[in-house]
Amino acid sequence: MSKKLFIRESSGLVRQMGAKHAFAKVLALIVPISLYYTLIYSPSIPAANWFIGIIIAPILALPIFLTYLKLAEYIPRSSGEYIYISRIVGPLPATIQGIANIISTPLLAAILSQIQVSAGIVPAFQIIGLAFHNSALFNLGTCILVNPTYFFIASLISLILMWLVSISPQRIMGNFLFAIASMQVIGALFIIGLFAEGNSAFVTDFNKFSASFSGPSYSYLYSQGLSYYSPVTNPLQTLVFSILMLMWLFIWFFGPSYFAGEYKQATRSLKLGMLSGYTIATVIIIALTFLTAFTMGIPFFNYVALCGWGKSNPVSAGEGYIAWAGIMTLSSPILALLVGVLNIGIQFVAGPLSLAIPSRVMLAMAFDRILPEKLAYVNPRLQTPLVASGVALALGIFFDVAILYLGFAVSTIALIAILFIYQFLQATISAAVAGFKGIVGVELTDKEKSMLKIYGILGSIILAMSVIVAIGYAFVNPLYNSMVFTGNLLLNIALIAVIPVLGVITYFIAKKYRESQGIELGLIFKEIPPE
Repeated sequence: MSKKLFIRESSGLVRQMGAKHAFAKVLALIVPISLYYTLIYSPSIPAANWFIGIIIAPILALPIFLTYLKLAEYIPRSSGEYIYISRIVGPLPATIQGIANIISTPLLAAILSQIQVSAGIVPAFQIIGLAFHNSALFNLGTCILVNPTYFFIASLISLILMWLVSISPQRIMGNFLFAIASMQVIGALFIIGLFAEGNSAFVTDFNKFSASFSGPSYSYLYSQGLSYYSPVTNPLQTLVFSILMLMWLFIWFFGPSYFAGEYKQATRSLKLGMLSGYTIATVIIIALTFLTAFTMGIPFFNYVALCGWGKSNPVSAGEGYIAWAGIMTLSSPILALLVGVLNIGIQFVAGPLSLAIPSRVMLAMAFDRILPEKLAYVNPRLQTPLVASGVALALGIFFDVAILYLGFAVSTIALIAILFIYQFLQATISAAVAGFKGIVGVELTDKEKSMLKIYGILGSIILAMSVIVAIGYAFVNPLYNSMVFTGNLLLNIALIAVIPVLGVITYFIAKKYRESQGIELGLIFKEIPPE
C-alpha cells in the first residue's frame, strides 16, 4: 500500500518572526569584528591595496546577495538552498547540498565556539581585569587560553549554550540574536570611535601597555613589518584580498533564508531585514578596515598578524579587535568594560544559527523522505525540529573534540570551499535555471525571470572565480599557501571529495527504500512542500 508523498500537511514550524530578526541573522553570520580573521592573511599579500580591495569585495558579493534575496522571496520556505536546488534543479544535487550543510555547519559551530573563547571571552576578561586591576579575572582569561582542558571546557559550555538558544522558539531565538547583534553593532562602532583617535593615540597606548610587560615598542614592530608591506599596489594581490574578504565575510548573509517559512509577511520581512543587515555590516567592515590601516598601520599590523607583538605581552595580538581596542582603554576602566561587554559575544550570535540551520535542512530532507521521518519531528512547545537539533549538537560536540584532541585540522578555506561549491554555487545555478524554465508552482513575470538569469549567471561566475583564485594563488605564493592551507592537507581534500559521494549514496539508498514503500521519490520534488 503506497504512502502519501509528504509526511504531513504542515511542517510544524510557526510564522513568528519579522524584519528585525532577519536583520539579526545577517549580522549574526557576517560578524563585522571578525574582520580580523581575514586581515591576518595580509602579510602574504603585502602589495594588496586594502582601500580598493575592501570596496570591491561587497560589490562582488552583490549579485549573489540579490540572488538569495529573490529566491527567498519566490520560495519562502525554511531550509534555504536545499529547497531552491531540489525544486528547480532536482533531488540529487539537493541531497549533496544537504549533506554538505549537515557536515559543514556543525563543524563551523565547533570552530565558532572555540573562537568565542579565544577572541571573545578571553580578551574581554583580560582587558577588564587589567583595567580594574583585578588579577583574578585577568588570570582566569589567561588560564583559559593556555590550558587545553580549560579551553575545551569553555568551548564545550559555549557550544551547549549556543544549542540551547538554537532550540528555543524562533521568536525568542530571534529576539536574543537581535539583542546580541545590536550589541555588536554598538561595540563595533565603539571600536571605530577608539580607532578614530588616530595613530599617535594608538602608538602611545600600545607603548605604555607593552613597556609595562617589557615588550617591544611600536616603532620596532613597525620597522620589522616593512618587509611584509609594499606601498606599490599589485592588482592580482588586491584581487586576492577582495576575494578573501568576499569568502570570509561578505558571503555570510544567507542566515535568514534558512528560516524563510517562519517569518510573518516573509517577502517584506526578508527584504527589509537582509538589505538593512547587509548594508550596516558592509559600512562597519569598510570603516574598520580603513581605520585599522590608518590607526595601527599596515606594516605594524602585518608583522603582528604573522609574529605577534612579543611573548612577554600577556594579551595576544591574535585575540583580535577586543585586544587591540582594549589596550587603548586600560587607563579608563569604564571604557574597557564597554569594549569587553559589548563585544564578548563575538561568535555567540553566529553559533546558534550554525546549529539551527542544519536542523532545518534535516527537517526538509526528512519531509522529502530523503532522511528518516523522525528528523521531521517538531516539538509543539518549542516549535523547533528537536530531534534534528540533537543530531546537530552531537556533530558539533564531535567536531569540537576532534579539532582539539584528535588532530582534525581543517583549514578555513576548505570549509568555505565546501560552502561555495556545494551550496552557494548550486543556488546561483538554480536561480539561472529558474530564469530560463521558471519555478513550478510560482508565477514569475518575464522581468523576474530576466533578473534571476542575470543574478544567477553573474553570481555563479563570481563564485567559481573566487574558488579558483583563492586556491590557485597558493601555488605561486608559498607564504600565502602556508597561512591559508593550515591543517592536514589530505584531510582537507578528503573532506571536500567525500561530500558528493555521501550525497549520491544517501539519495540512491533513500530512493530504493521509498520504492519498497510504494513512494516514487521523484514526484515529491515536482512541487513546493506544504507549510
